[in-house]
Amino acid sequence: MKAPSEQLIEMLGHPYSPKCVQSLLQSFGVQRMPKPNSYFNDDIIWSVKSSIRIDIYRPPKINDLTGLKYTNQEEWIIGAIHFLAPGSDDRIRAPFPGYLPKGITMSSTPDESIKVYGQPELDEESEWPGFIGRILTWRKPGINIAIEYEYSESDSVMISYTACLIGCIGAWRNDSTEVFAP
Repeated sequence: MKAPSEQLIEMLGHPYSPKCVQSLLQSFGVQRMPKPNSYFNDDIIWSVKSSIRIDIYRPPKINDLTGLKYTNQEEWIIGAIHFLAPGSDDRIRAPFPGYLPKGITMSSTPDESIKVYGQPELDEESEWPGFIGRILTWRKPGINIAIEYEYSESDSVMISYTACLIGCIGAWRNDSTEVFAP
């Protein structure tokens, strides 16, 4: 049986269903997932209890980000799933408790991630206010994967694992269009 993280990632590009997501996260103690409530064409759904963030979009925004052709203006489409740890957001108090795809966990090292995913398309040391670390990103068929590691005094700690549809990795879509644009 697939891990809940893998099942969530398989929902990318499909309509957001709070009940379906809740049933996948039930083993982490999640009893309810919120419905979208944004007036805009995008929204963020949080499950702080399981340290997950889901980015959802309505057409035409998801079409612009991904190059896809969704037509139902009433649906919210899952564009990205973020598995998080402390340091990724102020709301997150514990790392995502389950296995990530390919058997890695939030405690996996950059070398372990590279071993299971192969050489990344982007391997970047970054520094911005509140963050000094390493970002690894891969483009796989129909999906982008980004893993952020924050440097600590003795090593690096995974603070986020993001899986999104091609084109959804924000700045890299513009900075590295040859890899991450739709």
